[in-house]
Amino acid sequence: MKLSDGIVLRAAQVALLTVAWVAAGGSSCSARQTSRVPPSEKEARTAAQQKIDSQILQEIYRKRGQADKLVSPEPTLVRIDARGRALIDIRAKVTTDLVNRIKKRGAVIVSTDVKYDSIIARVPLLEIERLASDPAVRSIIPAAEATTVRHQS
Repeated sequence: MKLSDGIVLRAAQVALLTVAWVAAGGSSCSARQTSRVPPSEKEARTAAQQKIDSQILQEIYRKRGQADKLVSPEPTLVRIDARGRALIDIRAKVTTDLVNRIKKRGAVIVSTDVKYDSIIARVPLLEIERLASDPAVRSIIPAAEATTVRHQS
């Protein structure tokens, strides 16, 4: 047998094995490319949801009864009052028109700061996503909480 005959024989074996493997369900693509891996909760978010802090989203899912979307069953640090309103910081250019739109969603404005593009408000949980869909809103995060440190003398 000549060297060229051996190469041809080897190429035929590889081709035959490849055809058999593909016929049996194999593929030359990676598993990630061929399998239908569902997107993670974060990858599946709408444009409005992407503007909302994940802790706030967890509380929205909890309120809706969407346990399948909960990342953790543990409580978040989002402060929610007895009326189901979350204390949030809406980052957007502060305008009278935007403040009025927020109020129309059943919110109570706590403070506004034009310099820092911040509106602190208590907003019903199920209205936050609609609020985030407003083009003027850049992001929605839990409002910062003032803390004090008591030193003992």
